[in-house]
Amino acid sequence: MCAMNKKLDELLNKETVRETLLHSVQTLDLKRYDQFIKLFTENGRYILTAESTEIQSNMTWLDLSKSELAELLEESPKHVHDIAERIHILSIDEVNFDESGTSALVNSTFSVFRTERDGGTQVYAVGYYNDDLLLLNGEWKINQRHVKVQTRLFKTPTPIPL
Repeated sequence: MCAMNKKLDELLNKETVRETLLHSVQTLDLKRYDQFIKLFTENGRYILTAESTEIQSNMTWLDLSKSELAELLEESPKHVHDIAERIHILSIDEVNFDESGTSALVNSTFSVFRTERDGGTQVYAVGYYNDDLLLLNGEWKINQRHVKVQTRLFKTPTPIPL
């Protein structure tokens, strides 16, 4: 493959990875949880952590397999949870492919805005995504999403992933 074709292929893969990650946050915002789950590999994991300066420790709030995440999202309507609307803003900062071009490590920053029923909007959460993606049957899938939140005090807690 010539250098120009290789560069074009890499750019196309970066754009496809970017679209996959943007789709992941849009599905959460639109409460299309079944579509969110489909973005993960069969062995996919979702991990949510926060660094606590008060106790000088890293806290793991969630560490779920794909099936456990699906169960959490299926059961969420049965529990009391936040009814405000959420919108993610995502900045994909770095995409690194392995030699074969079938695995990608992606670092992103995000913010989540929460709009109350009365129309008032506030920043709900900020943090980082460290995503590990795999190219499977021509589609990029999330093998692991590690969410590192900087926000540790939530006005209204929710079981819905960030």
